[in-house]
Amino acid sequence: MIVPLLLPLAALLPGRKALSLCGLVLLASRLSVNAAEPAPRAPRAVLEISTGSLPGRNIVFLMRPSTGRLRRPVSLGSVMELAQKDNPELKASRQAWLAAAQVPAQASAFDDPMINVSHMLVDLQTKAGPLQNQFSISQKIPFWGKRALRGQAASMAAEVARQAFRAKSLEIMDETVRAYYGLYFLDRAVAILNDQQSVLNRFSRSAIKKYTVGAAPEAQAFRAQVELAKLENDLVTAEEEQKSARARLNALLNRPPLAPLGRPERPEDPAFRWDDAALERQALARRPEILALSALKNRSEAERRLAIRNYFPDLTLGYQYSQIGGGTTNMPYDGQAAQAVTFGINLPIWLNKENAALRQSRAALAASESSLDDMTNETRYQVVDLSVKADTAARLFKLYQDTVLPQAQAALDSAQSAYEGGKSGFLDLLDSERSLLSFELDQERHRVDFEIAVADLERVAGGALSETQGGKE
Repeated sequence: MIVPLLLPLAALLPGRKALSLCGLVLLASRLSVNAAEPAPRAPRAVLEISTGSLPGRNIVFLMRPSTGRLRRPVSLGSVMELAQKDNPELKASRQAWLAAAQVPAQASAFDDPMINVSHMLVDLQTKAGPLQNQFSISQKIPFWGKRALRGQAASMAAEVARQAFRAKSLEIMDETVRAYYGLYFLDRAVAILNDQQSVLNRFSRSAIKKYTVGAAPEAQAFRAQVELAKLENDLVTAEEEQKSARARLNALLNRPPLAPLGRPERPEDPAFRWDDAALERQALARRPEILALSALKNRSEAERRLAIRNYFPDLTLGYQYSQIGGGTTNMPYDGQAAQAVTFGINLPIWLNKENAALRQSRAALAASESSLDDMTNETRYQVVDLSVKADTAARLFKLYQDTVLPQAQAALDSAQSAYEGGKSGFLDLLDSERSLLSFELDQERHRVDFEIAVADLERVAGGALSETQGGKE
């Protein structure tokens, strides 16, 4: 089937040297064998035709046979589920939260009671007899409110850790969406570039055909080859970026970089229908960073109140039992044990420590309030900014889908018909082809930009966007 297609090319222009028929048959047989052999990576089947008057120049057709087996599709939901389950950074954040959750019970607990035992090496005589042993137990009781405030501060610290875990979870999900749709875009880019390569090969054959009959200058044939070489460069770059994108997604899933990964599914056509005011309310109420800073503010307030309580003394209550030996006196209470209740307080007279602790707590409270105000303002800005980005991407996608791409395709068809009819130049045809390629890639970029902007919005809003605000259509 290939030999008859090559025969018209055996004679180029009158007076020019041509390839022998034997050489063409041999080349055709090699191409047939190459096309029939499967390969793990798409091979380039290359047809080279040399002209005697153009030494060192070749006309090349680049074709990429199908690799045969396609990757199975993998849904975004399943990828996000794996990331939630296996991502090591998320596991570490969860364990940090669980560790912090154990602190409040420790902070609000009483100190362990103290037991003292004393044995007299030399009998100490008393009216009741010799003092032999003494036993005592004591318990420190913090000033009223100190234990509760310590527990409250620790609880707020645990809440900060919990919100940090939520923030990390949303961050990992956002990065997973970015990696997933980044890989999707590269897959689509490779597919679009392969399609355009087929189109350019067809244009190149048309240019060579015109050149062989003297209807077009030789520069057109070589111009087509330059465009094919540029397209091949873009394909190689996109394929290498695919490897990097897969490695990034595998890293988020705690898998080896070269582990097999399914083909990302195409998302629905984008359409933004959420209200900025509703998104802002959700973000201010649910964003983990805001809730964490609010908890940090409450913790600083509890520590400030605790610093004031530390000016007051703590109480220590105790009980003491003294064992007395009997039979050494004639007193009626001979050998009777002595018992006592003890009472003591600490004296916080070194006020430099308490004063410094109070100043520290006040400064920490002021810092947490300012940080909370800053995060609130940043959240309001991000909601508006990301809403604009998502809405812009959705509008541009629809514009490309309904207007730009159909017009670009019509322009290419018209340019091709005009070129084949000799009514326009080859450069017009190439420009139309380049425009269509660029627009097709732009449309997929707008699709991906929308999904990434929505994922960023969900991260800022503290989770999935509420259905009461609207949704994709």
